[in-house]
Amino acid sequence: MTDPAPTALHRLRQSNAERVLGCLRRHGELSRAEVAEHSGLSRTTLSTILGDLIRRGVVVETELPPSNRRGRPTGGLALNPGAGQYLGLELGRNRIRLVLADAAHRVQARDDLSYGSARGAADRLALAERAVREAADRHGITLGTLAGIGVGSTGPGELVLAPAAGLAEPDGLRGRELIADRLARAFEVPVGVDNNTRLTALAEATWGAAAGASDLLYAHFSHGTGGGLIIGGQLIRGTGGVAAELGHLCVDDTGPECWCGGRGCLERYASVPAVLRATGHRRWAVLRDALAGDGAESEVVRTAGEHAGAALAAMCTAVNAGRVVLGGELAELGEPFLRPLRESFARRAMRSLRGGVEFGTAGTAPWGGALGGLALALHESPLLARYPLPQHPEQAAAPDAESGR
Repeated sequence: MTDPAPTALHRLRQSNAERVLGCLRRHGELSRAEVAEHSGLSRTTLSTILGDLIRRGVVVETELPPSNRRGRPTGGLALNPGAGQYLGLELGRNRIRLVLADAAHRVQARDDLSYGSARGAADRLALAERAVREAADRHGITLGTLAGIGVGSTGPGELVLAPAAGLAEPDGLRGRELIADRLARAFEVPVGVDNNTRLTALAEATWGAAAGASDLLYAHFSHGTGGGLIIGGQLIRGTGGVAAELGHLCVDDTGPECWCGGRGCLERYASVPAVLRATGHRRWAVLRDALAGDGAESEVVRTAGEHAGAALAAMCTAVNAGRVVLGGELAELGEPFLRPLRESFARRAMRSLRGGVEFGTAGTAPWGGALGGLALALHESPLLARYPLPQHPEQAAAPDAESGR
């Protein structure tokens, strides 16, 4: 087993690098003394961090004007806007979301668009390629400096990596392999494709509601129900990439059959299709408005919340996550869903867990999948320390928490 000490050291270095880069973002060009003053880092630590950032091209050395007529110019430091671009992309059920950032962590462009008439995988990937190029054009971004792409896609399964030349055997590819190969060949950069809910967990632990958390369970209640898990500061995939697939925990062994082969799965109760089916509504907006009354809709949402709380209690008992972040359309309904969820959790969780688990709602919504893809592309987050990742010619630091929210 790998010694966890390097991971802790990596996390500390990453945190220090973030402080330095944050100073340069807020104040612009600075001298080394000014960076030390603003960051609070020791001269030795600062020298190490700056040396690494300069070596990677994220920070460049400049010449500051003298403070008086007789003085000599002094050495300065600035972010390097030309150090490379990174793309985070979410290929969701109904929409594409993309975020472009530079190696200095600044989010420069984002876009959100419907698939429209694009139905098949090839058409949707063509639309995604076109959306990236158009977003870059609108914002004056040169994709010739693109260094990596991270993609979140729907459905359980493994992380897929493709080198810049694409996969060795491109014929007959499907799912994440098709996405990775197509985008790698289109943009000639390494591509990583992972589950979008798992990447949202990464985004939430990096910049969202649980920023800095080393133990986190993210639960997503949308057209599907899923989760992402961070334990001991590591993003967990599990065997086959199905870790934290909350939607397929059984909450009623006499319940309806599920496509996964199980019965009474949480997704059959606490998802958008399940709630719409149980209430007879066809549009989510209509159901949301109906919750203002005290009709059948409220009871269906309450039942969904109770089942969700039961599943989360079981999951937290198993993995002992200290924070639970809730996202998706059901979580966005607010207390009609969240109150019964918390009450159900409190009834079923171990007594020692009941007051020790902190609940929150997603802070990166609706960009969590794309921001998680961006983190995967940058792959400097300590949460990815044991993740298999594509190798870039140049390494980059994690993206800007402020502009990336």
